[in-house]
Amino acid sequence: MSTRGKITGTVLGAAVAASLTGAALLGPFGGASHGEAASATAGRGDLIIAESKDGIPSATATDWVSYGDQAAVVHVTAEHEGEADSEEIAAGEGYLSRTVDLQVKERVWSRSGATALPATLTIVADGWSFKGDAKTRVGSAEASRLEVGHDYLVSFAHYADGEWATIGTGAILPYDSGEVGQGEYEGSTVTAAAYRAKMRAKLVTGAEEPLAYRASTSAASSVKTFLTSATPDATAAANYNLDAAARAKWVAKAAAAAAAAADTFCKVAAPLATDAGSTYTRGELSDVVSDLAGLTDNFGDKALLIAYAGQLNASADPAAWTSRGAAMVRVERACSIDVGLLPNDVEDAE
Repeated sequence: MSTRGKITGTVLGAAVAASLTGAALLGPFGGASHGEAASATAGRGDLIIAESKDGIPSATATDWVSYGDQAAVVHVTAEHEGEADSEEIAAGEGYLSRTVDLQVKERVWSRSGATALPATLTIVADGWSFKGDAKTRVGSAEASRLEVGHDYLVSFAHYADGEWATIGTGAILPYDSGEVGQGEYEGSTVTAAAYRAKMRAKLVTGAEEPLAYRASTSAASSVKTFLTSATPDATAAANYNLDAAARAKWVAKAAAAAAAAADTFCKVAAPLATDAGSTYTRGELSDVVSDLAGLTDNFGDKALLIAYAGQLNASADPAAWTSRGAAMVRVERACSIDVGLLPNDVEDAE
């Protein structure tokens, strides 16, 4: 087993042990993705469910084309038990890691320039908790466990260490009998209709629908269509030379920078709110609008704000301020405030 597999298995074992004593522990979870966090909790008698958080987004078609390198239908042919560490053996309880052998049955989608997916591969999957001679399966919440004998439609990434793994818990779709949602989910066999109902319950208004929901009850060809038509995250696409984990870090950094920039933009815009009571001459308002233009990376917003600042400087006639309405809309949409973007000092009022 790789160093990563050993580390994730050890941490998950501690999380499972903590759950059995009522404690909570967060750490990398060895289910199927790199950098996934989990806090384990006791589930059914034959299965311990671990609440997990993927380090790489994996729920949507956008996620699959941003971080995945290959998507394929695979059949789980065998599983292999790892070894507990010496402390767990001495304690008589802990976590046993697991790897599964996969046979590729159908190649569904491939990112341009990605490493070719081998016909067979072995990846790290959720393992077992043990106490004495008794073993209990461990699985990720709201995810498939990768059980022997079942088929799955999976998004794979090829990592910098040369290993293949899924990109996250959302990247493993049950696929028995050629139908998304039919097969193993959370350690039990479910129907495609029941799976779709579970996915529907998790929909968030305004957010991209998870691929598990969009493709449920459909064949792999539908997933191929969704992936072919999806647009990857721009930062991820600009870093396709990096593996999925590194790409995700760059996307997170870009998102944090964008959030910080948006916060600064709105702080500068706040005094322009119609209920703020601030007064500006044309020149002062033009300077603020110019500052806002410099704080946005949106080309359209920048162009409108620059145009309006220039119109304020060029003429005292409101009829010449043709960009005002569009500029108002952009600021209001970005900051959820009402703005007039009009000079309101005493001199201009006369």
